[in-house]
Amino acid sequence: MSLDVPRLGVPVDVWLSAPSGFAEVVEVVDGTFVIKKVGGNPHHYLAISLVLEFERQWGAVATAPGHWGIEMAADGSVVRGRIPDVLVDGDALRSVDVFVGVPAAAVEVWSPSNTLREMNEKRAEYRLAGLPVLLEAFLSDSGDVNLDWMVNRGSHWATTGTGQGDALFTVPATDGGHPAFRVVPNTLLRR
Repeated sequence: MSLDVPRLGVPVDVWLSAPSGFAEVVEVVDGTFVIKKVGGNPHHYLAISLVLEFERQWGAVATAPGHWGIEMAADGSVVRGRIPDVLVDGDALRSVDVFVGVPAAAVEVWSPSNTLREMNEKRAEYRLAGLPVLLEAFLSDSGDVNLDWMVNRGSHWATTGTGQGDALFTVPATDGGHPAFRVVPNTLLRR
């Protein structure tokens, strides 16, 4: 016999007002606060540049960073809440403090401080939540911007585009899916 125990979360206003240190954000995992380090200025600049590209190319609304309530409790509290570096969807991003539902895309700008475990946890959470597109970005040791475009195939992420440096990165539109996306990765840092 199993008991249907309700999941307990963190009230949205408590999450949004949770104190964090310098270069940190507070996410919610299984109803508990988790402190995450964030990158420095190139990291933030890259995220903002990707916001502008998504808005220009997709006609979508994007925010950097974005509070995403991936799993909500019955009382409206947050059981699992992440803060992707970029969240892409529609007009709701302009008016809600925490986006609930499935966004059109998300971006993670990975930093050297991100562990493989953390990266894989977020990838799995985003995939299970139904996120259709995840764009991963990072800076190589040489300072080049690297991009990996991943599409949710249900049981796994499929990388459908990879680009770096000064070569044109192009992802075609998909039927019933996402619009095309094109950018020279290094121009995202305005080189």
